[in-house]
Amino acid sequence: MHLRRDTIRAEEHPVFPGRLSCIDCQRSAGAPYVTWGSVPREERITKGEPRKIAHANRIRSFAACCGTHLFFEETKDSEIIDVTIASLDDPAPFAPQKAIWLEDKLPWVVIDESLPSFPKTPNATWPTLSL
Repeated sequence: MHLRRDTIRAEEHPVFPGRLSCIDCQRSAGAPYVTWGSVPREERITKGEPRKIAHANRIRSFAACCGTHLFFEETKDSEIIDVTIASLDDPAPFAPQKAIWLEDKLPWVVIDESLPSFPKTPNATWPTLSL
């Protein structure tokens, strides 16, 4: 995968893309939701150093050149990181496979009813990335 302007490169494609409506994602993106996909931490290779911001015990990374939201890390030692799908050169193949944090969803946002949907994160019910 490649982010526009070749800021990141990874051999693995993001897996388990999901549409997150949590309040942290809304505020960090200035949008009603963000679509993320997961990759193993070792797959993330950057050209240049993203700007990292720690908030609510999590780490968000942004492209230093333009401010594009790139990564989300649960902790600095997370085995997987999430990549913003819309930041990829070709986000079309990575349609959301789930909708989560619906308890924070804005009332005017319409959810695709064919997607598995969860009020919070479905840790116990969604497959994990095998490393």
